[in-house]
Amino acid sequence: MNALGRHLRLVRLMMSEELRLNAGMIGKVQFLMFPLMILVFSLLISLASPQLLRSTSMDEIYVILHLLMFAYGLSVGSFALFGDRIANRRFGEVSLLLGTPTLLPVSFRTIFAAFYVKDIIYYLLYSVAPLVGGIALSIPVTGFRAVSVLFLLLTATLSFLLGISLSFALSSVYVRWKNAFLALLGGAGVLLLTAYIWDLFPLRYLLPSLMLQRTADPWYLLLSTAAVVALSAIAIMTLEVRFGKASKQFEPEVLEADRKFAFAGSARSLAAKDWIDLKRSRTLGPVMGAYVGPLLLLAVIFWFVEEMMQVPIPINLIFYSAMIGFFSVSIYGWLNMLDAPAFLEVLPVKVSEMVRTKMIMLSLFALALSTAFLIGLGVARDELALLPMALLVGYSTTAFTVCGTAYLTGLRTNSYLFDPRVLSRFALMCIPPLCALVILSFEYPGNPLAMGLLIVAICIALLAGSVLFYRRIDARWGRESFHF
Repeated sequence: MNALGRHLRLVRLMMSEELRLNAGMIGKVQFLMFPLMILVFSLLISLASPQLLRSTSMDEIYVILHLLMFAYGLSVGSFALFGDRIANRRFGEVSLLLGTPTLLPVSFRTIFAAFYVKDIIYYLLYSVAPLVGGIALSIPVTGFRAVSVLFLLLTATLSFLLGISLSFALSSVYVRWKNAFLALLGGAGVLLLTAYIWDLFPLRYLLPSLMLQRTADPWYLLLSTAAVVALSAIAIMTLEVRFGKASKQFEPEVLEADRKFAFAGSARSLAAKDWIDLKRSRTLGPVMGAYVGPLLLLAVIFWFVEEMMQVPIPINLIFYSAMIGFFSVSIYGWLNMLDAPAFLEVLPVKVSEMVRTKMIMLSLFALALSTAFLIGLGVARDELALLPMALLVGYSTTAFTVCGTAYLTGLRTNSYLFDPRVLSRFALMCIPPLCALVILSFEYPGNPLAMGLLIVAICIALLAGSVLFYRRIDARWGRESFHF
């Protein structure tokens, strides 16, 4: 079998592993229901497109869609940051194929290239294809042309690939050369700022897949493809993973950490353990980045849309604070990935106690990072007058979404949120109040008194709901097992 044949066989085996692993955790039917939900949601939005196009142009919809696809790719592409954790992860007596280089004569670069291709195919089939498929199903009603839908599939796929390849390349460079990564990031920022001020080159080239959608110029197809191939090659060639053979000695700090977390009461020892795990596993940076990164990306995207695309969007500081609660879920998911908690089964610890510990850790991150983000953004947007209301919205949405997520998913957030039953309850719980806050934030500058009272009322309701979810965690998870 030639090299290409072996690589394709690895990709096929990894696809089978991914399907079995996820279906085994949440059930085959629930696993397949997730893309079906995306398909139905996309179909409903497409059927409502005549009403949407009355207030939003098709070009603006294309801009939003491609930026979302690019951001989606960025969010799932940081493979190198946790490559060693994936390679060494075991589920009971089963280890992942990604760990075979420790046992078989195959390079990790080869096996991870197959993993990268597998994940691209997986995410395209699981989310991007159903999204465009819903649009295709609406053709008999909406009159969209089949050629246009196929072209949208091509351009949306390219936007996703640009995001995932860029994220993979940056994370790979970061793991190997942190100083070079910081220099590269700073240099890119200076270059973009200079290009914007002096108009050195059109910033539309930064997302050539979007320009392909808007112009159908083959040059942008070539540019998008070349960028994806180049970024993927950089990521694979610079990838570095250590297989847990190295050891490192740490100074004893359990007692000191336990004293620092005295405010956590009975959870102080578990909180101290999680804090030490965060530091020693080098996960502190990724966890903070998983929270601040999407918020900064959201601010940059809206700045790009408003300034570069000249599309006015009535957003303010309160809008961003409403988004903070949603992104807090990512930190909770990261904290649940620190270790496999099965060893706690033999200790006098309940799942509900560990869930509350994760919530304490998240609260520390969210309180500090969200406050700093909103203050910085308020200064940048000259909206410090909105800061008190924005902080109230940010704190209340964070408390509600995190308490609700902890109640629904326990320590298995990243698995249970793929279960349509859990995801539906999560959506029904979070989307209505967040959408209401977003809409009210648009109207707040014109009528601050009335809109402010409504916003405060919603925040009080969210805080009350947070208390209710928190009190029910022990009843929901107190008798559960740490094993999957």
